[in-house]
Order: sequence, then C-alpha cells, then structure tokens
Amino acid sequence: MAPRIPRPVCRLAPLAFLLAAGACAPQEIRDDMPGRAQAFPPTYTQTVIPGGERRTWSEIQAEQNRASPSRNSASRPQAKAESAPNDQQQNDQPPPKRRRGSSSPPPDPAALPQPPRPVPLPPPASTQSATDAFKRDLIRPEVDRMRTDDAMGRLDPLGQRDLMKRENDLRQWGDPLAR
Repeated sequence: MAPRIPRPVCRLAPLAFLLAAGACAPQEIRDDMPGRAQAFPPTYTQTVIPGGERRTWSEIQAEQNRASPSRNSASRPQAKAESAPNDQQQNDQPPPKRRRGSSSPPPDPAALPQPPRPVPLPPPASTQSATDAFKRDLIRPEVDRMRTDDAMGRLDPLGQRDLMKRENDLRQWGDPLAR
C-alpha cells in the first residue's frame, strides 16, 4: 500500500508550483510606450518595401503628387487641341436633353385609384347599465330583509347604519324602489 499524502500538502502543492514559476520569470519589464496598449504598429501608417526601405504613407503620397503634375501637364495641351473643333459645334446647337424614365407624362393624382377609407365603427356599447342592474339584483334581497327587520325593531344601530348605506347604493345604481 502506497503512503498517503497529507491533505495540507496536496492543497499547497499548486501554490508552491506557481511561486516557483514566478521566480523564473524575467525580472525587468519595460514599457516602450507607456499609456498605450502594446500591439503591432498600425499597418496604414507604414509601407514595407522588399528592399528593406521603410516609408510612411504620407511620404508615398507626396512622391505621387510630385510625379503626377508632370503627367497631367503633358496631356492637357493635346486634349485642348482635339476638343477645339468640337467646342464650335457644341456652341451652334443646344446640348441634347437626356430623357430618363418613361416618355409619358406622370398620371394625374386625382385619377389614380384611392385606397378604401375605413368605415368608422360606432363606439362600443356601455356596460355600465348592465353592471348597475347586476349590483341592484345582488343587493336587493339583503336590503329587503334588513328593512323587514328594521320595521319589526330587530335592527341595532349598526344594522340600521348598514341598511342606510345599502339603500344609498341602490339609489346610486338606479333602483326605483329605493326610499
């Protein structure tokens, strides 16, 4: 039977391993660009040429701008010489109008079919009268019983107060038999 390793040693073994790995790490960490995220330089600011020469994008654009005026100046006189006879012809005739879309005029908006207008619905019927009638029918038997008890002198003052409240409710709900 193999010897059993005590539990505290098993729990401390990973911690000891991490401490040993941290001791092997390089001691000095230097930040070349403090305050900025460390990543590769953006590709749009530099152009790498196979010969090893590095130029920025703005340098390349400046070189192209320097080279382009010489090309354009040589081609301009030729274009003017060729277009001179065409200019005289264009001055005699108005430029042709370019038609776009259909050749027919747009239809009159009044003649177009109109979408059907919705028929206004009447407002929904009120359910208030039905609700009041239901409440009247529900409370009327109790009010009748309390009136009989009051006429016979069997209602105490609290019962008389309840009778008055219920009669008032019946009046609010439109009971024609309410006092």
